[in-house]
Amino acid sequence: MSQATRVRRRFAAGFTLIEMLVVITIIGIVVGFALPRLSTSGYKADAAARLVRMQMQLAQRNAITRQSNQVVDFDLTNNKVIIIQDDNGNNVLDAGERQQGRHLEEGTKFVTPTWAGPDGNTPSAPITGTSLNTFNGLQGVIFRRDGSASSDLMIYVTNRDAVKTEYRAIQLTQTTGKTDMFKWNGSTWIRMNQ
Repeated sequence: MSQATRVRRRFAAGFTLIEMLVVITIIGIVVGFALPRLSTSGYKADAAARLVRMQMQLAQRNAITRQSNQVVDFDLTNNKVIIIQDDNGNNVLDAGERQQGRHLEEGTKFVTPTWAGPDGNTPSAPITGTSLNTFNGLQGVIFRRDGSASSDLMIYVTNRDAVKTEYRAIQLTQTTGKTDMFKWNGSTWIRMNQ
């Protein structure tokens, strides 16, 4: 085999610079079309709903394992969920009792939808319940040592008020302490996958 044939075979196995640039340009065009369709605000609303649900589940587990009341307060002004370990059950934050708070996802807030929630009732506030407790000046719910809650509860969050499909609801059942999440799909509330 001649020297020229070996050189041609070696270079024929690779890609040319022009071919690489064409492929990169095509990938860039496809990504350019796909990016505007990707909206992160729906993901932020999902994250806020999951955070509220997770905090309530954490409080329920703590109530059962520590055998002490756990209070979940909702700070509507600062868009924050606060868990308080109320060891003596006096509904006051005493010295030695722990408190931890988590802010909702950035830009997400507690809101009141103007239509009926998953429970069929039109809410009058972002947090509605049969018998909400007030703890440290904030509305909340108490998880008892058996895992039950002090109230049925509906909590509404969203990232953008004007976009109804970004509304999320978290429902708490009093007797079992079970939480469910829902999202508005434009015509009805649908249960979100856990």
